[in-house]
Amino acid sequence: MKRFWDPGISRTILFVLGVFTFVVACYRTLAIGKMDGLYNNYWLFMLSFGLVIGLRYLRQQDKIKAAEAEAARKAALPAAAKKPKKKK
Repeated sequence: MKRFWDPGISRTILFVLGVFTFVVACYRTLAIGKMDGLYNNYWLFMLSFGLVIGLRYLRQQDKIKAAEAEAARKAALPAAAKKPKKKK
């Protein structure tokens, strides 16, 4: 069965939404001006940072899973190499 959702696309979408909301927040802050602009668009900045933190969390989880898989692979190699050879 064909996959509808590529696993890497969710991270790409998180990154794009994080950057987009940050750019929109910056633009709106500069358009309104002064501290009122920052106060009015604070929620957009927080949404942007939350998306980036979520992306970093997913990447860290991938690194942990890759390290565990590598450790399991390395642990399996010596066990296969220690098998005694049959003597004739």
